[in-house]
Amino acid sequence: MAYKRGDPLVERKPAFLAASAAVTWLVIVLGRVLIGLLYGYRVSGREHLAAIRGRRAVFVANHVLPLDPLFQACAIAPRRTYYTLLEETVLTPGLGTLVRLLGGIPIPPDPERLPAVDEAMRTALESRGLAHFYPEGECFLFNQELKEFKAGAFYYAIKHRAAIVPLVTVLKAGSGFAGRGLPGGAKAELHILPAIEPPEASGRAARDLHEALALARSVRAAMQARIDESGGDKSLYRGPMPRIRGVNDKER
Repeated sequence: MAYKRGDPLVERKPAFLAASAAVTWLVIVLGRVLIGLLYGYRVSGREHLAAIRGRRAVFVANHVLPLDPLFQACAIAPRRTYYTLLEETVLTPGLGTLVRLLGGIPIPPDPERLPAVDEAMRTALESRGLAHFYPEGECFLFNQELKEFKAGAFYYAIKHRAAIVPLVTVLKAGSGFAGRGLPGGAKAELHILPAIEPPEASGRAARDLHEALALARSVRAAMQARIDESGGDKSLYRGPMPRIRGVNDKER
């Protein structure tokens, strides 16, 4: 199951898929307890998931907690998503296999492998129907002022006619919850926003990329507005999450 450079980015062998389902559900069951202890566990807007049942969707989320993927996987269950991450993480022995079993799609830094990324997104959306991106590009600890979004998630949503569903983590300080994973007794909330329909694909990459950039700005603004109106505390910010030596410490 170990991943090597040049391997298919999405594994669809039956034995791997069976192991993936078992590991994912075990992690979700145990993870609910863990994130409850660390962050509290409150999710709003699950009705917006019901509205996309049976449809292709691309989730876009701000990345402010090390366990964001677990928080969000618990929120969207029973549906399971594929999610993108650095190829270097997947190359790490042990950890790489685990994150692939959990649905990780490694994104190679080599531009020559862009066709493989295109194929991986097609496979992800045709199989599970879901793909997940952090369009800021990395984790900014406890941040409540969104960084600029990259276009990739929005480009693939346009190309594959998938609804865009923003997932917004709001951090509230002084909420009275003695959280162990957040400063000042802060508590985390996940807000699932209504799905956004992308424009029709033109079939021209440059045109679709232009539309994706405009969509990225619009979605970012909607997500920031939800943080602001929900009382997200911007004083909590601690900067980019430190890289893990040998895992994600390579330059992007």
